[in-house]
Amino acid sequence: MKSDAAFNLSTTVRGSAVMQRLHPLDQRKQQILKAVVDEYVSTAEPVGSHLIAGRHQLGVRSATIRNEMAELSEMGYLRQPHTSAGRIPSDLGYRFYVDRLMESAVLPYDEAQRARRLLALRTAEIELLLEHTCRILADLARYTSLASQPKVKEAQVKHVSVVRVGRRKVLAVVVLDNGRVIHEIFDVAEGLESLDPVRATNYLTAKLGGCDVSSLSAERIECDPEAPANVVALAKQIIQLVLHQAEAEEEVDIHFSGTSYMMQQPEFKNPERLEAVLSILDQRRSLYKLFSSVMGPEVTVLIGRENPVEEMAECSFVGAKYRIGGRIAGTVGVMGPTRMDYRRAVSAVESVARNLEMLLDGLSGL
Repeated sequence: MKSDAAFNLSTTVRGSAVMQRLHPLDQRKQQILKAVVDEYVSTAEPVGSHLIAGRHQLGVRSATIRNEMAELSEMGYLRQPHTSAGRIPSDLGYRFYVDRLMESAVLPYDEAQRARRLLALRTAEIELLLEHTCRILADLARYTSLASQPKVKEAQVKHVSVVRVGRRKVLAVVVLDNGRVIHEIFDVAEGLESLDPVRATNYLTAKLGGCDVSSLSAERIECDPEAPANVVALAKQIIQLVLHQAEAEEEVDIHFSGTSYMMQQPEFKNPERLEAVLSILDQRRSLYKLFSSVMGPEVTVLIGRENPVEEMAECSFVGAKYRIGGRIAGTVGVMGPTRMDYRRAVSAVESVARNLEMLLDGLSGL
């Protein structure tokens, strides 16, 4: 099978305390830790020394591996469930794996092509784009996917359109540079039936285009002596509409897909545990905290208690910012158990985020 070019990915660590706790490991311990993580991610069963000795050619006997695993447990990288003699990775073990041992993430060619299907979309509605993005990301990573929608108040006006839809009604459409679209049908005030939609469109786009939403004001139109009176009245309504939309966004709008992938995980076979995790998707403030922890241009991996959301103590989140015209617009990512296939998750998130950026830049004409 052909492979897409490897992504040169780095991950960020939430909190310097985590880095300070990463004790150095010699090569043998690193090989054993990597083997334990790989086996546990694949099987969801505690890993014993005999299994590692049989499947991984480390050049040492099972007894030596067992002693090394005991030392890794003392150092905090592995832990031993009460019901098993085998070991499983701790959050710290996963962190060392992600930061030091995980190989370059590569999406198989056919799956990379699925991520590129985003570029074939031809809708400018950001809500539809993000819904489709979440479906693709969930299927690629095989975990529950999430995406935050760009905020109105952080955007600039790109274009304003006015269309007459009746003798006394007009449709106003405001397109923002981050893909958001705001529209409303207004009743035309008495005496404004003569409003020329084309003239209004050209004038309002010229006056408001390029303006930050946060700085919009009716004064921009009112102080223009050449502004047609009927356009000024409509402009006030449009500006009020946009500002109201911006003020109403107290919490980030989230799209998600692939909750069935969470249900398939052995860790969440218990209905109460599953319900507790899935309830996070309805907690907008918690998700805002989670997305705010995704920093910088790289993919961010938050493992277990590194997550700022208490209910995600047994989950991991892999996320990345996406940009429009170089400006941060939102976050895409996946959540699953700490027993996550991090290589697959990182490659899927990176690929989808970059393809989404290219699509949005193309739609924005950037």
